[in-house]
Amino acid sequence: MKKTIITIFAILLVTTITSCNCAKDTSETTNEIATTFVNGDLMTNISADPNGNALVYPSGEASITTQVKVWTPDFTSPWHYHPYQCVAHIIQGELTVNFDTTTSLNDKSPNKSTNITKIFKAGEAFIGTANTWHYSQNLGSEDLIFTTSWLAEKDAPIVVLADKE
Repeated sequence: MKKTIITIFAILLVTTITSCNCAKDTSETTNEIATTFVNGDLMTNISADPNGNALVYPSGEASITTQVKVWTPDFTSPWHYHPYQCVAHIIQGELTVNFDTTTSLNDKSPNKSTNITKIFKAGEAFIGTANTWHYSQNLGSEDLIFTTSWLAEKDAPIVVLADKE
């Protein structure tokens, strides 16, 4: 009986492995926006954002918010900051982020100055910088498409806007 159970288990295991589509697929998939995707890691063992700030977890009850953004050419966001970090992935286009790392978060006036600029291109992924004033732009000639997944505190805002001029 034990041998029969082991044989049945082995047959089921082999059938499952050979019939599922769970083997590593190295093929490429192309969508209508002419972006090519290849299986692989977008980020591995990343523990800091592009400005060198360590990855931190929210102190309260955690929640995840995932967004897809589509920005037309010449789009510019207002000055803002995010209280939490995110994982961002550029699908198409190029994202330009202009940081003001010297102004206090308590200063919500729109009068800020860029002292660091980072550019992220299609296919790149990064940890979004938290608690730093910045504005973002699509300076390219095509739509910018990217995703963000925020690890934040439940029911807390993921963006704080500067006052309007």
